[in-house]
Amino acid sequence: MAHTEFQKQAKVTLGIAAQSVATATKVGTFWSMENAHHVAVVFVIGAVTAAVTLSVIQGKKAGATGGTTATISGKSTAIGTANANSVKIIEVEASELNVASGYKSIAAKAVAGGAGAILGATVIRVPLRFEPSSYLT
Repeated sequence: MAHTEFQKQAKVTLGIAAQSVATATKVGTFWSMENAHHVAVVFVIGAVTAAVTLSVIQGKKAGATGGTTATISGKSTAIGTANANSVKIIEVEASELNVASGYKSIAAKAVAGGAGAILGATVIRVPLRFEPSSYLT
């Protein structure tokens, strides 16, 4: 499968542009999980000079802000200087979103203490395995 075909099929999108994260919170664009059953957020980490918490959060709408947001239980990890020049992946199943309360999108989030880190994130949404019946939509 060609690279562009993979991007179309798996919906590969930018989570957080590679940047320095220092004493700040960076949240990427919120991407809809409608028509997706799984997402993998790949954090690419460069230099790390202080503790950083990486997570995937949920929002009530897709776009720049996500509207109301909330955490997803168990979908965060802390990194430190030992994690420099590495990759961390956080995976979320669509069923882990609080859909009953209107949450339907996800975003990558990085919270840095101190000097922080240089990092970026890519969001890979895996489409549904089958087309839902019209009575489900």
